[in-house]
Amino acid sequence: MVIKIKCENDYLMDILYKNPDTDMGLYFKALKNGQVAGNIVDRHCYEVVFQDEKYSYLPEESNQIDYQSYCSPLVALHICNELFAHILKSRDEFAQKDIKWLQRTQGDVDTIPCRIEAPSFYIDSNWFRNGRFLLAKYFGGVQAEQQSNRIFRLTITAPTIFEAFNLLSLVSLFTHITNDYGIFTYIDDNLAQKYGRVLTNIRHVPYFVFYLFILRAIKTERQFNDLKPVFENYLAGEGLQADLQWQGTAQQRIQFISKQLETDIPILDIGCGELAYYKKMMKLGFKAMYYAVDNDERIEALSGHIARRYDENNLAFFSSPDEFRSPDKLNVLLTEVIEHNTVEDARALIRQALAYHVNKMIITTPNVEFNRFYNMESPLRHDDHVFEPTPAEFRAMIDECTAGLACRVEYFRLGDCINGIRPTQGCMIYF
Repeated sequence: MVIKIKCENDYLMDILYKNPDTDMGLYFKALKNGQVAGNIVDRHCYEVVFQDEKYSYLPEESNQIDYQSYCSPLVALHICNELFAHILKSRDEFAQKDIKWLQRTQGDVDTIPCRIEAPSFYIDSNWFRNGRFLLAKYFGGVQAEQQSNRIFRLTITAPTIFEAFNLLSLVSLFTHITNDYGIFTYIDDNLAQKYGRVLTNIRHVPYFVFYLFILRAIKTERQFNDLKPVFENYLAGEGLQADLQWQGTAQQRIQFISKQLETDIPILDIGCGELAYYKKMMKLGFKAMYYAVDNDERIEALSGHIARRYDENNLAFFSSPDEFRSPDKLNVLLTEVIEHNTVEDARALIRQALAYHVNKMIITTPNVEFNRFYNMESPLRHDDHVFEPTPAEFRAMIDECTAGLACRVEYFRLGDCINGIRPTQGCMIYF
């Protein structure tokens, strides 16, 4: 792998701690099974090359071509850690550190924009889609240009050397853990703290990047609790009063809703998707029948595979709610479903579900007011959504559908709270 650091700052080498008068500006250090070589090209350009000897970054030892050592984002992470760890300190610590031979602080001299290039950078995830890298949407200084298949030219630009290195480190971390081979990467408490610090070293980070970090890079609730006040304090500085929650919105929804469901009452799950609620309820000892409804043909095949995992023969699949008939008292789920229909069809679907012998019915849908915090380019959260209601519109819809029924409705909100708004809204209808 090659990393090129370019900056018109005459103090570039001082900030990098590289002395042009030592060994002709060359620097060597062992890394894994190879060597890192640093070279001062000129006073405004420093290059780093990692040359591997054998399989330092190879996911599969059976592959005799160890190309990962020349493009893996993990190599970039390790280079940052080995050669430039002093730049990944906290913003205050970095800024206040004296450069003794200049008799000035790092913050005093690091005032010129910096550009870092990685000509070969491996991205193998859905974070690059439709010709665009997800992180480029949230950071104007990130650019990923596809070279061939999964190899990209990564370019980082930032107002200072400090921010450029922290942004490179963050992008490398995100890319590594979202790449196909990096999904099971273990991040311990020290790494979580370190990269949480790297994240807050960068100015004007959008809320959704913090959400992605919590979802992807934080592995335990203890790590989350340690970083929660740090992240919330950062967001407060950006004008966002945040109450961040552990785990992603979808997982929070599953946890909350499963706690509301009895294990001995049959469940009708309309728009069941990949049967997340069935799997969760089976872990909780669910014994009653589970009726799954979805119009996706792939889900029917999936339901057969999932049913065979459990000893209980209690999963039945239907491709439409029109096919389902049952006199039993049911708990009915309509979670993240109504927004895929027109408003009129959504009302009709709710009324159809209410016509069953319902014990309780749980409905959830996106809160469109939260979309402003996602830095979205379209008004709706997903391409297949037809509408997304405000809380007032959602309540009006439920009031209209339950008018004249002997029921009680309780409303709830789920997910991170930003300026008093949460991403998911829902209700429980009791009979």
